[in-house]
Amino acid sequence: MTELSHHFSRKSIGLLVVLLAVSLSAAQTSNSLGWLDPDGKPLPFQSNEGVEEFLRTAEIVSRERVGEGLNNPYKVLLEKDGIRMHAIFRDVHVERSQMPLSDGKISFFFRDDAIFECAAYELAKLLGLDTVPPAVERKIRGQQGTLQAWVENVTTQKALREETDIPPSGGINRWRWIMQRQNIYIFDNLIYNEDRNLGNILIEPDWKLWMIDHTRAFRRWKELMNPEQVQFAERSLWEKLQALDETEVRAKLKNFLKPAEMNGLIERTGLLVDHIQKLIDDRGEKDVLFTLR
Repeated sequence: MTELSHHFSRKSIGLLVVLLAVSLSAAQTSNSLGWLDPDGKPLPFQSNEGVEEFLRTAEIVSRERVGEGLNNPYKVLLEKDGIRMHAIFRDVHVERSQMPLSDGKISFFFRDDAIFECAAYELAKLLGLDTVPPAVERKIRGQQGTLQAWVENVTTQKALREETDIPPSGGINRWRWIMQRQNIYIFDNLIYNEDRNLGNILIEPDWKLWMIDHTRAFRRWKELMNPEQVQFAERSLWEKLQALDETEVRAKLKNFLKPAEMNGLIERTGLLVDHIQKLIDDRGEKDVLFTLR
């Protein structure tokens, strides 16, 4: 039984999707980009490209270890032209032919690399997803790594689970959660992300979900990781996924992925398209595709 069908019958999909679209549209109108300064005030960026340029060129005011996560990255304060913004700096670069993991398994062709944050962000842009924060390459105090926009005023599922219902217990918020999780399942299968956990999905107060920490993604395997998780798809994401051009993907991600990693990504794209198309063929488009406005 899927996460969605456990809570809703398929007959209720149409009405709830309409209500979901209205709710999301109103939330996005109130704050189109949503980037905030350290005091919680809106930043003046008109596009994520503006955020990227700021990340590349702003002065480093301070940095300190976050104090959690496998690689314990830095939280950095940036400033330029009177604008201040937090970012996260990752500098991990680990590569092993075999790596023992905490669960006792062995990971072959293991790679844990900050550069995958840029790969995830660029791929998300190609797919029309606005749920991976902008990330750029940058060297800080002699350390080569990636700098990614910090999402203010969020928490994690790990932090929330003892305080409130996760996922939210009713109505539109529950639907928003489940539909966004379907997008995450699609993205994680595409990039073969084995490290999605309670701490690397960020949750805004209105239940928008952000995906972070992809340093262990982009495995070279030419198979889907957990295709059974994908039971629904946002219509716009499905259309973008179908239209992904291999030449463009290779051009955008060539500086971040090795040939075997790139080939794995290309192969998984086709497998994921086939998987979702089969869902549509078996159940009908209206019972598979949904719209987030």
